[in-house]
Amino acid sequence: MNISKIFQLTEEDKAHYLRLIDKIDLNKSSEIIQSLNLKLDNLVSSKKLNTIETDLIKNVSVLLSIYQTYPDLTESIKKRIIFAISYFCDSDDDIPDIVPDIGYLDDAVVARWIIDSISADLPAVSLA
Repeated sequence: MNISKIFQLTEEDKAHYLRLIDKIDLNKSSEIIQSLNLKLDNLVSSKKLNTIETDLIKNVSVLLSIYQTYPDLTESIKKRIIFAISYFCDSDDDIPDIVPDIGYLDDAVVARWIIDSISADLPAVSLA
């Protein structure tokens, strides 16, 4: 399933998220990453995963891997990655996670958007 055909970020959404990204405190990245591990464990153990959720897990894992593998990333890239992770960890975001079948749709679209936005600025890595 191509999530970009189901749900797309508007330019207004992107502008809003970019303002939130600017406010990211990288000093809290360890806390956010710790909450990611719990969130992933809960998601994986909770039920049979749909395509949106499996894509989200893969993309968030790619972002985490990039963040941990490349310590010399620019502050902008680090903030975007931490934003995507924190957005996923927030269960009451634009589409609350408890909404059946689509609760993680916005999280998946945000993660994909961040991957797309940083891919040109990364060292040679394989992105999902």
